[in-house]
Amino acid sequence: MAIIRPSADLRNKYKEISELCKLTQEPVYITVNGKEDTAIVASHVLDELYRSIDLMQKINEGIADIANGRMMPLSEAKKKLL
Repeated sequence: MAIIRPSADLRNKYKEISELCKLTQEPVYITVNGKEDTAIVASHVLDELYRSIDLMQKINEGIADIANGRMMPLSEAKKKLL
């Protein structure tokens, strides 16, 4: 379930929001005038997200290489590197 807090809480209760992000590992959505404005996540959650995105991009590149015939046996690739 989404955690939603008003922008005043960010200013007045930062520590509480920070702990909530770390505890739940979910974003806390900050509203301004009742409308969604910003999302805050714990830094380790964001780092993990970026690592996952990077891995997915590399997997997709590999799939594209296979689909386009850009592959060779590992033994042949090793010879080219040496």
